[in-house]
Amino acid sequence: MPAEKETIENLRKCPRFNKCSSNLCPLDLEVNLRNNLLDEERCPFTINKKAKSQKDIKTQMPPPILEFVPESNVKILNRRNQKRWLHLLKVQTIND
Repeated sequence: MPAEKETIENLRKCPRFNKCSSNLCPLDLEVNLRNNLLDEERCPFTINKKAKSQKDIKTQMPPPILEFVPESNVKILNRRNQKRWLHLLKVQTIND
């Protein structure tokens, strides 16, 4: 298991870190240990369809941040970010 310090370092890479209260974060190295209640705020990078109250929230994760999403967490990303993450992985594989 990753150390708490590593997990927090990875979470801080998110541009929404200081204002986010979501319990499930794609950058969380231990997201599998977390639970999410139905009425809790969701990470915009995991939302497939935005509610009217979320109209100004961007759901596309910035490319430099997408690189820090662990493979085990890709499944919680929204479809668009999943596709972008897979593309990024392919590009990195080709360049290696």
